[in-house]
Amino acid sequence: MFAANICLYLWDQVWKKIGMENPVPVYPSDLTDEEWSVLDPLIPKARKTGRPEKYSKRAILNGIFYLVRSGCAWRMLPRDLPPWKLVWHYFAHWKKHDVWARLNDALREAVRLKVGKKKPPRLRFLTRKACAQLSKEEFAATMLARRWRAESGIFWSIPWD
Repeated sequence: MFAANICLYLWDQVWKKIGMENPVPVYPSDLTDEEWSVLDPLIPKARKTGRPEKYSKRAILNGIFYLVRSGCAWRMLPRDLPPWKLVWHYFAHWKKHDVWARLNDALREAVRLKVGKKKPPRLRFLTRKACAQLSKEEFAATMLARRWRAESGIFWSIPWD
């Protein structure tokens, strides 16, 4: 494994010395330029303070899409994609901050408009608030506990003396 890493490093240095880009394999799951131009404005930008990014957001998205398309484990991402921990970090961070939901909404809306359908009306404030509360994990757990207690005939048939 160590020897393979040294070989990869040496090849990278050779490609840099002759002034050419490293030939990165293209996977079927990689974003095209047209797809990236649609997704780029929807992806959160890096902070202006702190360390500059080592990997582009496009490379990170390519890693996520490779994982989804191939069905492999996180640790089995190819070495020419960003490290799996970084890809997982961005995936989890974007999931926590609803980036995936916003991407899906924007893409769905663009497809609807392209087909000729009307833009769906926005939900009212109270409806959005209720939907957000109903979709929380705590609420779902409470509902499941209530449902199980109500469906269990054994629970209520035990006499308490």
